[in-house]
Amino acid sequence: MKKIDLSSLNIRGIKESDLDSIVEIEEMNLGVRRRSYWERELQKNKEGRFLGSRIAELDGKVVGFVLGDIGSREFGMPENMGWVHTIGVHPDYQHQGIAMTLFEEYKRRFMELDVDIIYTIVSLSDTMQLPFFEKMGFRPGNRVYLELDLTKEPPKSDKVTDFDLRRIL
Repeated sequence: MKKIDLSSLNIRGIKESDLDSIVEIEEMNLGVRRRSYWERELQKNKEGRFLGSRIAELDGKVVGFVLGDIGSREFGMPENMGWVHTIGVHPDYQHQGIAMTLFEEYKRRFMELDVDIIYTIVSLSDTMQLPFFEKMGFRPGNRVYLELDLTKEPPKSDKVTDFDLRRIL
């Protein structure tokens, strides 16, 4: 792996022409090819939802991306909030500061757009993303992420969770 000079990195807004590179980077990192997913996501970008999303280029080649959106949500969420949906760096360029540089630019852009808080969802077992987001300053929030698996029968218990909420409040 060739050491890169971060000052030669070009950080810019995301474009439709980035689709192939994003799909390729995600496939190399996660082993899944989701072209139709990314086509839908980039359509949302054309609609102005992903104002903070960024691409990292090195010598004209896309080497990383961060995608998210801004807006307000229900259930008492802040009015001006941002989300990080995904961040990816080409495997040949990982661990050289590209993800951090992308996120810092993403954060700066959100501040320009008056975003007050940024959220993301990361698995507690994700040994790559969790430490990265902690390094970027993320901490557990005061909300519990709940899910309902529609492929399984719902639990019969009337308990919301299997753990004691008092422990985390």
